Amino acid sequence: MKKDNLERFVRDNREAFDAHEPPDALWARLEEKLGPVPASPESPFREIHRNPTATEQQTTRKNWFRANWQVAASIAVLLLAGTFFYVNQRYGVSQQPELAVNSPAYAKEVVYYTQLIEEKRTEIKQLAETNPALYEEFSTDLTRLERNYQTLKAELPQNPNQETLIQAMIQNLQLQINLLNEQLRVIQCIKQQTAHAIPV
Repeated sequence: MKKDNLERFVRDNREAFDAHEPPDALWARLEEKLGPVPASPESPFREIHRNPTATEQQTTRKNWFRANWQVAASIAVLLLAGTFFYVNQRYGVSQQPELAVNSPAYAKEVVYYTQLIEEKRTEIKQLAETNPALYEEFSTDLTRLERNYQTLKAELPQNPNQETLIQAMIQNLQLQINLLNEQLRVIQCIKQQTAHAIPV
């Protein structure tokens, strides 16, 4: 509805819009300020084969130099990104950044143990469906060790004897793995007992 009103207004007042045209003198002044229009060459092939002037050679050198710098910068960015991903993969920087900074030698070991713990926890979580009471008992012990690990991890930046603290962290992770292995062994024993107890 508003569009119709606008169109009708423009149609009715068309003469008023056309009344204010720029004077011819304005166009003449613009042409003077712009300067003469360069003549187009007869053939583009003649322009290609002519000898370049000194300024054109300098412009070509600058463009070539700029292009080389852009290529070099691109290569540097790719190398840095590749190095970052390699270090992250090797030492697990994104998973344990404070440990990788303090002791890269232990970082890989910590990442390995952490991944192993996660795998074993996933196996034990399957127990929660069949025997939730046993799962709660298992998770209580594991939670206590995990809390101790987090405390050690929080103390790491402020502790002057970081190597000893990192070894304690690794020992804690090993205890968690041993506990998880023992819990998985108990689960297997329970499964075997229930399998033998059920008559076929």
